[in-house]
Amino acid sequence: MSIPTRYQPTPDDLKGLYNHRFETSGGLVIDCYLSYEAEERETRDEPGSPANMELVWALVGGIDISEVLEDLAETIEVEALEDLDGQIDDAKFERGDA
Repeated sequence: MSIPTRYQPTPDDLKGLYNHRFETSGGLVIDCYLSYEAEERETRDEPGSPANMELVWALVGGIDISEVLEDLAETIEVEALEDLDGQIDDAKFERGDA
């Protein structure tokens, strides 16, 4: 019987992804990498869509554990999107756009 190998993503696998550190209620820190889709405004021809994050990698000690997260993945995605929105708002404020 062979033991399945654990995948460790390379730096190229992580390029272009949003990095968010998530801490579980038990204190486990998960280094998360998510894809980001910006909000699309509604037009006369298109309904538009809200901004969205999708968890791609969830790393603990460099090993991907994303397939065992189940419902926690959605919590991570929501928290990461809120964090990014806050960073965008902060940047607008610092530029005087807010």
